[in-house]
Amino acid sequence: MNKFIAVDAQECIGCHVCEIACAVAHNRQSWPESIAAFHPRIEVISHQQNHVTVTCHHCNNAPCVTSCPVGALTYRNEQVHLNEARCIGCKNCVLACPFGAIEMVNAGQDAIWLAQKCDLCEQSESGQPACVAHCPADALKLMDDRELNDLRLRRQKMALSGASAAVRRQSLLDKPARNGAEKLPAIQRKMHFEEIYQGLSSLHAVNESQRCIHCAQKARCNWTCPLHNAIPELLRLVAEGKIIEAAELSHQSSSLPEICGRVCPQERLCEGACTLKPHSGAVAIGNIERYITDTALAQGWWPKVSPDIATRKERVAVIGAGPAGLGCADILARRGIQVDVYDRYPEIGGLLTFGIPPFKLDKQLLAMRREIFNSMGIEFHLNCEIGRDIAFSELLSSYQAVFLGVGTYDLMRAGLEHEDSPGVVQALPLLTASARRVMNLADDAATPWIELAGKHVVVLGGGDTAMDCLRTAIRLGAASVTCAYRRDEASMPGSKKEVVNAREEGVEFLFNAQPQFIERNDNGAVTGIGLIRTLLGEPGSDGRRRPQPVVGSEFVLPADVLVMAFGFQPHAMPWLETHQVTFDKYGLIETGKAGRLSTQTQHPKIFAGGDAVHGADLVVTAMVAGRQAARDILVMLGDSSPIQCSHSQEPLR
Repeated sequence: MNKFIAVDAQECIGCHVCEIACAVAHNRQSWPESIAAFHPRIEVISHQQNHVTVTCHHCNNAPCVTSCPVGALTYRNEQVHLNEARCIGCKNCVLACPFGAIEMVNAGQDAIWLAQKCDLCEQSESGQPACVAHCPADALKLMDDRELNDLRLRRQKMALSGASAAVRRQSLLDKPARNGAEKLPAIQRKMHFEEIYQGLSSLHAVNESQRCIHCAQKARCNWTCPLHNAIPELLRLVAEGKIIEAAELSHQSSSLPEICGRVCPQERLCEGACTLKPHSGAVAIGNIERYITDTALAQGWWPKVSPDIATRKERVAVIGAGPAGLGCADILARRGIQVDVYDRYPEIGGLLTFGIPPFKLDKQLLAMRREIFNSMGIEFHLNCEIGRDIAFSELLSSYQAVFLGVGTYDLMRAGLEHEDSPGVVQALPLLTASARRVMNLADDAATPWIELAGKHVVVLGGGDTAMDCLRTAIRLGAASVTCAYRRDEASMPGSKKEVVNAREEGVEFLFNAQPQFIERNDNGAVTGIGLIRTLLGEPGSDGRRRPQPVVGSEFVLPADVLVMAFGFQPHAMPWLETHQVTFDKYGLIETGKAGRLSTQTQHPKIFAGGDAVHGADLVVTAMVAGRQAARDILVMLGDSSPIQCSHSQEPLR
């Protein structure tokens, strides 16, 4: 009889561990390098809370075998085998498979698309399919004559007794409701700039951690985390009260865990992938990540460079003290490299400090991080702008490598006439000026203070930056604050919880309203924004539905201050122009071309990562890029060994 993997749909909990176990097993037990490289040979199909898996049935008279014109598919030893070396990518097998269990995957850059299917993990050391071995609900079985007969007998007994089959599933999913961090009441929090979410108590953190069902060591939550934090293990340690061990493990994969715990959009990442989300609510992973490091630091613990690491002679310059630069510096320092970080701002953090408002991220956290990095031997050169205070050529001649973690600071405009009128302001200068005052720093002429008290403020945009401006305007005493967005609420690209918070604090939302012109008085100052109603049309190239103006629906929304919050794009860096660094058509730095490492530019000593390479994105993705650049720099310097952390449980890879 043919062998195949079968699923008990009544027991499947939809955790997707089978997919992850499969992808990891076929990638030398490592995480795939990217989402694009994630090609499991088993797929979970879900509808509401019902789940089934699709994978090769290794049919006796397999139609895929008979349809293959080159003999790449054969049936022997009770299963269908695929010889990928013979596959020509004709797709006949995909068309022939009655279960949709064969897919075409890209074998690499410039390679043809080849067939891929389940091989029952025949090359694994255990000899057991990875999906079967790791399924937490025991819903998957490798079927042969004996297993099939056992299944038949079990179902006969259940039919006779009337017992329910889904015993394991019920015990796994029967958890208390989510109980995340509490936030201050809106009437209270909108009066100040302190963080609105309160830290978890020890009991609260333990109870929430105990909700985790520990799908697997490599689960969907840590796969969807760009850093691949060891989330199930971290939750287990917190549940056991082992906070220092949890902090050490957390710092194995993250350079700023207490910050990511506050500002990451967990609902789109780890928590969005939590198996419990559609049942009792996702585990509050972000709140617990914050709790771990906050608590460990309060107890006197600090992350340190391993005492076994000797200081090396190589020196690396990092330009930009944002999450990409800090991530890069962290990894290099842990390997004994001497790191100097240059930044034009007076404090480290980049947009973490001067772009994200204090009510989302306490700036004292960055001050603490600066002390930690200083203790690791990292030196910061602040208020230092490349090309003005120091020549880039000087860095190239003084250091063995240079990392560009410069971010994207050019502001996107609406394309309206009179955007330079008095009363029209860009998002970043507004947020920066506000942050400087909260931090008791002197005003900066480049980002002058903007008085909003008693004024009617309109913010254009629907992302997180727009939400930050709206909520900042509330705290600065604006008479009214309105968000005008050209699509509907469901299409807003920012965090949903930020929209909720803004609405609670008194922000008015005006959806399906597209800006047309800026209305001004005789002195040229803003008095309103001309808008037109929209309806959503067909999707564009990005998959998002395009807003279509409704003829005759024009109106003017009064405004004293108009804030443009359309996001960021690459800024000019003339000091790079003569150093072999190339840019794409959008102005992003190009890395990883032929013969180069993934974060290496065309200049062998210059590496780059973060928003300046992949465009404006998340704090965590920038940090990932910086840490990868550090590994690439180490390879360039002839060192590819694991990075050791003081008191760490396992080496960083």
